[in-house]
Amino acid sequence: MEPKKSSIVRLYAVEEEEIYQEIYKKILPSRVPIELLEVSNNSDITALRQALKKYSPDVVLLSIKKPEEDIIKELEQIRIDYPKMGIILLLEFCSAQDIQLLRKLALRGNGGMALFAKQSLTQIDRLCKAIPAVSQGQVILDLPLATFIFADKPESQILKKFTPRELEILNLLAQGDTNATIAQTLFIDIKTVEHHINSMYALFKEKPEFSGKHLRVSAAKLYLEAMGEFALKGDLLVRT
Repeated sequence: MEPKKSSIVRLYAVEEEEIYQEIYKKILPSRVPIELLEVSNNSDITALRQALKKYSPDVVLLSIKKPEEDIIKELEQIRIDYPKMGIILLLEFCSAQDIQLLRKLALRGNGGMALFAKQSLTQIDRLCKAIPAVSQGQVILDLPLATFIFADKPESQILKKFTPRELEILNLLAQGDTNATIAQTLFIDIKTVEHHINSMYALFKEKPEFSGKHLRVSAAKLYLEAMGEFALKGDLLVRT
């Protein structure tokens, strides 16, 4: 997808919680180049469609309690009807039964898409990064959700055993960063990096493809194969 000519992102938000409404109104415009069209507390799909017709936003930010099947189907159709529009979905709760629905929604169409567990948005920077990226057609998955979404892929099973910090380190390792560079990037001690890497090597040894002679290269290869078209960029999992 070609980048948009304008750097201003036209955002429409649906949020029932007042504290998040205030965050959207007061913080986002100062941190992200956006035009906040409206913050609505009405999560009804009919109302959403009416708003889309009225505003034609670049990105819709939608907070829902749970990804019910009827809601996800409606959002799938919206992604078809508005192929250039991005959607950021904030989930308060997600069960194992919801994973297939989310996987299908995330990978459908060419428009940008971001899925976040709402409780993981403790730092507003994550949302600030996602809004312009989604407007440009990027697909972003919150790391905890991604672990479940790709859990049934045989090549991804090993990644479920790693902590979010270890996945961050593994991603940087796969990009060719040294331990010192990883420590500097993540603002942690180099000894901590070495400890995490050694722990990951121990887990990777369960894989017959893991080479004991070339630990770093072998770990990077297995990671890239498991992630497929997705990779960590900072603290976001992004489709490459």
